[in-house]
Amino acid sequence: MSTVDLFNPPALPKLAQVRIILVNTTLPANIGAAARAMKTMGLSELVLVAPRFFPHGDAMALASGAADILQHAQVVDTLQEAIAPCSLVFGTSARSRTIPWPLLDLRQAMQVLLQHLEHAQPLTDTTATPVAIVFGREDRGLTNDELALCQYHLTIPVNPEYGVLNIAAAVQVVAYELRMQALTLAEQPFEDDLPSEKPTKYGNAADILHHNSQANYMPLNARMLWDEPIMDQAAMQQFYTHFEQFLTDIDFLDPQNPRLLPLRIRRLFGRTHLDRMEYNLLRGIFGRVQAIKRGTWPPRSLNTTQNPNLVKHNPLPSLLEDTSSDV
Repeated sequence: MSTVDLFNPPALPKLAQVRIILVNTTLPANIGAAARAMKTMGLSELVLVAPRFFPHGDAMALASGAADILQHAQVVDTLQEAIAPCSLVFGTSARSRTIPWPLLDLRQAMQVLLQHLEHAQPLTDTTATPVAIVFGREDRGLTNDELALCQYHLTIPVNPEYGVLNIAAAVQVVAYELRMQALTLAEQPFEDDLPSEKPTKYGNAADILHHNSQANYMPLNARMLWDEPIMDQAAMQQFYTHFEQFLTDIDFLDPQNPRLLPLRIRRLFGRTHLDRMEYNLLRGIFGRVQAIKRGTWPPRSLNTTQNPNLVKHNPLPSLLEDTSSDV
């Protein structure tokens, strides 16, 4: 078996698909230090969500030799924009939230991430589908709503008596663990050695890897070739909006008092990973029921008196047509 020379490591092109997202960073120096941490571990894609000050001299000074990371950094207004093209999103969190969510320690999370990159296929032939790791504010991390946009939450197993990590330090720890596992996998592929660790609340690492294999491999107990790509987060945000409106229209959801229903919907579909055909099928069903509720189905152009079975058996709109206009 070939070995990996840690002093002259191989190129790790998959790391180019990992997107580091910093949300509402206050200190420019932390942005620069995070860029430096990324570059030392071979990561290059930085996205900043509404930073307080950027660009800024302090960021450039702390970046040292990683100025190119800052120069190419994307700046967006919302986390939804930052994760829109991503097929898998991890949110960093130090504590439990409103309802239980898949929470992985850092090592397990990086195993899941690399397994996903091993098999993920882009929705188009020209654009690789990125994976995102999201870091929150210096003083309070990510909000509940922001964490709800992430399929997995990851935590760094720090000293419970003092678990305070600077944002740049957290980026460095995460990037280091990701790189070390990527180097190990360059020597021994996933298929030869799925990790086996002690079970957690959500299963052992091998089960999690199987569960999260996406795109051409459906997240089942055993990987299966799949015929449709998994939908990215931009599409899923439209799906959640449409689903919630659908539930409101049928008087199942009270938008003034939604309680935990929207959050549980996100957890459900974040866990199951809709492919393109399933996505269009469900949105087509939502749209049809909404039309019936509004009294606009069947359309008047259908002569239901002459052929009543036409309405009964009329199929849903093509599963491949764009249903975004239904929202």
